[in-house]
Parts: sequence; C-alpha cells; structure tokens
Amino acid sequence: MRIERKHLLINDYVWNNDNKITLLSEGATRKRFDRFSGDCMLQIINLFDYYIGELTIAQAQRIECLIQKELPLEAKSEVTVLQWLKEKRMQIFDVEVV
Repeated sequence: MRIERKHLLINDYVWNNDNKITLLSEGATRKRFDRFSGDCMLQIINLFDYYIGELTIAQAQRIECLIQKELPLEAKSEVTVLQWLKEKRMQIFDVEVV
C-alpha cells in the first residue's frame, strides 16, 4: 500500500508543489532529508515499505512519530534515515524481545 498525505498524523508539513515523483525503485539517495517536509516524510516511509513489504497505516504513522521524536540530527540523507529505520524495526513492528 502506498502511504499518502492523508495518512500522516502531522498536518503542518511543508509541501513541494512541483509534482515531481521519485520512483521508489531508484532507492534511497544522498539527497538531503528534511523531517519538516511532507514530501520527504512520504518518500522515506514509502521507501521503507518498498524494502520490507506491506506496511499498515498504523506502522507508517509509528515511523512518522519515530522520525519526528527520535531521529538524530546527524541523519542528513535518505540513506542514513533508512539505515536508522532498519535499526528501529522492532519498535515499528511492536516486537518484544523475549
């Protein structure tokens, strides 16, 4: 399922109006990641979905919250954010360590 603007929890993102769509199959790039940009947020969530399989809307929203609250400021590119999300998999999927 492709996550869309209507699925995001935060309503005050900055949006780009150029309608340029990056193909998910192109993968993460060194392009700057801006946590306040709705376009960047959707791109990274959909990239993560592309790599791991079907995300639910609740899991996508959990990713959004993790990025907003816990993403280190040093994470400056899509590549580093995607790597950070892979490390947060257990939180995203609500897996408990036994």
